[in-house]
Amino acid sequence: MKKLLLFFMLLGMGTPLFAQETAEQDRTQQQLDSLNQALHEMSARIDDAEQDENNRVIWKNRAKYFNISYVRQELTPDFGSTLTDAMETLGVSAKVKSDMGVALSWGKTFYLHKKPLARMIKFGIDWSWMDFNYAKYSSEGYMDEYNKEYVSGSSMHQLEYGMSFGPSVTINPVHRLKISGYFRVTPSYSLLYANETLYHHYATFFNTGFAVAWNVISVGCEWRWGNAKYKGLMFDENSLSDDELEGLEDIPGLGDIFSDVAKQKFKTKSMRVYLSFRF
Repeated sequence: MKKLLLFFMLLGMGTPLFAQETAEQDRTQQQLDSLNQALHEMSARIDDAEQDENNRVIWKNRAKYFNISYVRQELTPDFGSTLTDAMETLGVSAKVKSDMGVALSWGKTFYLHKKPLARMIKFGIDWSWMDFNYAKYSSEGYMDEYNKEYVSGSSMHQLEYGMSFGPSVTINPVHRLKISGYFRVTPSYSLLYANETLYHHYATFFNTGFAVAWNVISVGCEWRWGNAKYKGLMFDENSLSDDELEGLEDIPGLGDIFSDVAKQKFKTKSMRVYLSFRF
């Protein structure tokens, strides 16, 4: 009986101590949970800040581009399907290849969403407000056996100035490395000078290519093609000869210096390898 009474007395004394210990453990656990929650929120804020900084450095601060290109270009007169087929049958090609060429383009990529998809992909619209392309061609001289005289070689110059726009996709797989691909439409005004004739007309070109960028420096390659039916103006040197100019009233106008020639359709194909600066 005494032992049973002693057991209940000890049990009564231990219950408040057990309850106090349990409450203390609950408070400790709550404090640990609060600390873990605070650390999680702080880590999330740091991660968001790092993402915002990366988005600024990698994407926003590298949206503009300035490209300097080396151009290899082909120019082909289009004489109509009948004559062209006959020339191909005979193995004759009117295609000429450029001796050299250069292109400059300057523009900006407007991304369609603020944060990259999967933290690495962004879609955008490229707008180049300047697209300048120049190519020089030359032909070798030859002996005209019929007239028994040597015909010297000639050179041609082709120049386009336009603006381009179109969709692009950019991938940032690691650190500051970016890989992009694009397709652009380039409305242009084209000039072609050949055999003392100036050809000119509006032309629509298409550009597609890719680039690999690391920070500011980028290298890329693109293909460009288009055609136009050019109007022609032939320069008349005789209109400016001293023998024809006897007074101010004899000074020729533009209509006397240039005469219209038949329209001619030309096809243009280019490959441009470029060095780009992104800023």
